[in-house]
Amino acid sequence: SLNGNWKYIIDPMENGLRSRFLDKEPASKSTYRSYDFNAAESLTVPGDWNTQRPELLYYEGTIWYRKKFEYQPANGNRVFLHFGAVNYESIVYLNGEELGKHVGGYTPFNFEITGKLREGNNSLVVKADNKRHREGIPELIFDWWNYGGIKRPVTLIESPATFIRDYSVQLSRDRKNIEGWIQLDGNNLSQQINIEIPELNIQESVSADAAGKAKFEIKAKPVYWSPENPKLYTVNITSQSDKISEEIGFRTIET
Repeated sequence: SLNGNWKYIIDPMENGLRSRFLDKEPASKSTYRSYDFNAAESLTVPGDWNTQRPELLYYEGTIWYRKKFEYQPANGNRVFLHFGAVNYESIVYLNGEELGKHVGGYTPFNFEITGKLREGNNSLVVKADNKRHREGIPELIFDWWNYGGIKRPVTLIESPATFIRDYSVQLSRDRKNIEGWIQLDGNNLSQQINIEIPELNIQESVSADAAGKAKFEIKAKPVYWSPENPKLYTVNITSQSDKISEEIGFRTIET
């Protein structure tokens, strides 16, 4: 977790992109600089800036966040930087390098930073801008309290070199089978994948194709999920390098 206190600089004139608010240390103590993260105050992440500082209650514009952290990457693993949400537009920098941009104040996003982390001290800078635009959502005339900031958790996620990126497990349309697919991500994609539902005595093995995708269809008669009986089954999906365990309900859809 990278939650906690982050240094911040208010930037209503959008000087940061021109001045490169990327946390480079001055050449000497006598070097003049118009901004200084080290001397700045802090905001709590996750959280909006409006309710943390009285002077920011009605603020719409850019604020630059900075978080320093120590990290020792594990050999062979991949690392992702995940944001739960930043309202509304954001640009993310790691150790002075731009990772990318995101638009949307309520959707998560992430960047792969494998090979970009330094052993030891790292600096993460986020430009957060909550200005409304006439052509944007929400636009200028909505009755909308425009919270700004890094509003949801920020997390570093380590994964195996090849991991289970996505999957689907559901009841087939004819209600006779459980079907789905698994998608791997990485260099070693042609793997055997096991699907296990212990309570239904299901153990199935499938092979992923060259693109890392494996499909399956298994005969089964699960107890259907309903509000009156919200039955869930433990489903284990295991590849050669990763494992996911999830509680899943199998619901019929009446037509």
